[in-house]
Parts: sequence; C-alpha cells; structure tokens
Amino acid sequence: MITVKNQRFVPPEHWDAQILRNHPAYHLLCALLPLAQQSDFPSVEMLTAWSQALQPTHPVRFIDASVLDTDPRYYEVYIAETSAVPTRSQNWHDLFGALVWLLFPQSKAALNRRHLAEIAQHGNKNRSPLRHQLTLFDECGLLLLHRAELAQVPAQLRQHQWTEVFLRQRLDWEQGLWPWVFGHANFEMLTRPFIGLTAKLWPLQVPADFENWPLHQQVDFVDTALSKQIAVFSLTEFRDQMSPLPLLGIPGWSHQAQTEQFYQDQNYFRPKRVTPQP
Repeated sequence: MITVKNQRFVPPEHWDAQILRNHPAYHLLCALLPLAQQSDFPSVEMLTAWSQALQPTHPVRFIDASVLDTDPRYYEVYIAETSAVPTRSQNWHDLFGALVWLLFPQSKAALNRRHLAEIAQHGNKNRSPLRHQLTLFDECGLLLLHRAELAQVPAQLRQHQWTEVFLRQRLDWEQGLWPWVFGHANFEMLTRPFIGLTAKLWPLQVPADFENWPLHQQVDFVDTALSKQIAVFSLTEFRDQMSPLPLLGIPGWSHQAQTEQFYQDQNYFRPKRVTPQP
C-alpha cells in the first residue's frame, strides 16, 4: 500500500521479508544477500559474516550499538578508531545502514573520512555545511547509473522533466538506466512508501557493457568510482551533484498506475522553481 505522508514516519514494527521481496528498490540487496530468507532481523554477527563473504578485501565489522552507552566517542570517530560500526538490533534504519556498508564499504569509509576531517576542523557540536551534504547523501542518496548515451537524463531530472523522463522515456529505465538506493533512510521509508518520498539524485556513468557484468563486478565498479568522488568533491560539487528526485516516479516503483495523470500531481512532482532575474 502507498500512503500519503501526513505524520511522522513509522517503519513496520516487526521483521517482514516480504517487504524486501516485493519492491524493486531492494532487488540488489536480495540478489547479493540472503535477506529474503531471513525469519528475523540479521544479527551483528551475521552482518559481519556476510561482509567477510561479500567484500573479503574490504570487510566491515558490526557491533551492538549499546557499546556507545558507555563509550564517550562520537559515532563517526568510534567507527574510524575501532573499524566497527555500532548497529541497533531489531531496527530497520540501522539494518539498512549496515547493508549499505556491506555493498559499498569504500564509499561509506570515504564518507566517514570526510566527516572526521570536518570534525577535526569544526568540532562535532554542529554539522558543518559539508557534513550536512555528506549526511544528506548518506541518508537519502539515489545512485542513477547510466550509459554515456543517456547522459542527458540526469540533466532532464534536474530540470524536473518528470513526465518526459519517467513516462515518455520509460524504456530507457530497462535498457540503460539503473537506480540504486544508497541512502539508508530512503531504504527504511520504502518499507512503507508514501507520496512525498524524495531522494537526492547522484548520477554515475558506467561503461557500455555494464549490464553484462556479474553483479559483484558491477557493485565493485560503482563502489570504487563513487568513493573516489566522495573523497575529492568540494562543498559546491556536492550541492551541484545532488538534486531532488521523487522515488515513486521511477518506473515500477509505485503500486499506483504511473499514468500521465499520476505525474501531474504537482504536490509531489513539483515543477522547477524559476529564479527571478535581477
């Protein structure tokens, strides 16, 4: 069911693997990890074992988040100094955060290093402007993988040409565009999709034969390329890279009929704001 957001989001109370099987946003996770077969939330020990199996050259260790109750270190500092990711049990948000670490360990580590550099310069009491952008991507990023011949699509999406890209160019989403969720908050909210759910677009060009690669090779390519961008992007580049994208507009991602009328809902598919000329 798709709901209209009119109150604070609350995820499902209990584990439900059917959620992950039923929405295409989770297909990548389920293709690489035995999530759909789980009868309960994976434990931190299980997540660590999955990481070692999936990413043996970049393994990640997970630890129960209760460790932070007695450890004075800031979350990002704790990860950097212990190489362990505090993770709450029976918690959708932290589970998806851990799963993104599993798939994209280099990129998550690059985000962690940028946070640490900002904390060293500005302290951890308030997020610096760059840390705010890092957090936006970490929570809400959507990787739009595209071949070179579809490089115009991100530009069209930045201009809010929703009907053109999502409806009239629908076949492109089957033949040269791959939306991969990176932000763990969006993964969490897709457990109960609602009109209003929006991601931060992050385009990434992939080679022409990308779709023929084994899935592990695709993920490694994306993780390496993305981590390099995260490591060097300036505040301006982060802001320029990300733009709003209505997640339920992606073909096949809404259980409502994605007709022209669907995309005419300007409360969700908002037109591009025109900046007045001086």
